[in-house]
Amino acid sequence: MKKKHIIISCVLVVGIIFGGLAFADNQRIGHRKGLGFNQHHKGGGLQLLAGYQQKNLRVQVLSEMTGQSVEAIQLKLKDQRMRSVMQELNIDRQAFRDAMQAKERAQIQQAVTDGSITPEQEKEIFAKIENRNKRRELMSKLIEKGIEDGTITRDEARMLVRKQR
Repeated sequence: MKKKHIIISCVLVVGIIFGGLAFADNQRIGHRKGLGFNQHHKGGGLQLLAGYQQKNLRVQVLSEMTGQSVEAIQLKLKDQRMRSVMQELNIDRQAFRDAMQAKERAQIQQAVTDGSITPEQEKEIFAKIENRNKRRELMSKLIEKGIEDGTITRDEARMLVRKQR
């Protein structure tokens, strides 16, 4: 009888330990649904809006750079990736990037004028954009230097560069 109590106690202790470990693992992984203000919902309304605005901006810039209609560019992008369309249309990537940045800046400034964001938020956005550009430039220099001095190969460099979608 005493042996039976010991076995039951051990089984209960092991069950409690495993239950606690499973709960702790769920907390660590991020399975806390419904808790907290800062939850991110993939595909929320504002994220969709921003995504569509970005997509439409790309189409407008390509249209302006090539003289083709927005509809013609949209048709090409339905069947091809952006990179392929840019190659087909012989668009310089840096010129495209510069044109996009100018349009983005104009939209951000318009958001301040419309009252959608504050001037402080505008400054924060521009600071983050500048920081991202500096990081991108520095990373490119480091990768090129690594290739030149043999520290990394071209294949390794491709792994470091963010893939185009």
